[in-house]
Amino acid sequence: MEQLMNNPTTPGWYTAYAAIRTECYAMLASVLGQAPSEKTIGILQNLQWDEAIPGKLDRALREIRQAACEITRIGIEAEFNRFFVGMGCGEMVPYASWYRERMIQSSPLASLRTDLMRLGIVRQSDSYESEEHAAALCEVMVLLSREADGASHAAQAEFFKKHIASWVMRFFKDLRSVNGADFYRSVASFGGCFLEVEGEYLNVDANMQIPIHEGGLHNETRNYRQPANIH
Repeated sequence: MEQLMNNPTTPGWYTAYAAIRTECYAMLASVLGQAPSEKTIGILQNLQWDEAIPGKLDRALREIRQAACEITRIGIEAEFNRFFVGMGCGEMVPYASWYRERMIQSSPLASLRTDLMRLGIVRQSDSYESEEHAAALCEVMVLLSREADGASHAAQAEFFKKHIASWVMRFFKDLRSVNGADFYRSVASFGGCFLEVEGEYLNVDANMQIPIHEGGLHNETRNYRQPANIH
């Protein structure tokens, strides 16, 4: 990774982006996996970042920060419950098997579990969601992208290409267009922009179809980071 950053042909936004990408994954995992708490909303309301990141991502971060300021916690929770609560009951089905095969817990989940075992990542016993849930996949990328003990750039790119780029962009497109999505429309816009930039960073097409240091994203007092439910 250090070699990548020191390469004179590396785009100028890479360093600023590399400092926030783990926190971006953590933020998505937090708001997709459960209704945001008052604490999480407060963090979103006070987000700051290095404006050297790509402009589309800068605009998307501003949008989600503004939405967190303007929409009440009760309103956000109501959106979450409507869109995500209940297998097959919510308006959104944020699972890889559904988007890739229109089935629940099918071959994409089996493939994912094989790769998670190879990476040494196991599901926590108190986790109620399948590993193929969009939030769980973001949590995996939190672990893989951490500077101190994460995976190699190549390993991150391989996981992203196989398990995220293959469907999550379509999920965010659907979430952005669902009726009544105010806060979660901003989440979808941010998620879509983030995956595009992440694909560029990892040199992977974030719209692909697969058949069967200090700083970063932070609030006024602390770095934004939520504990992963999968590790």
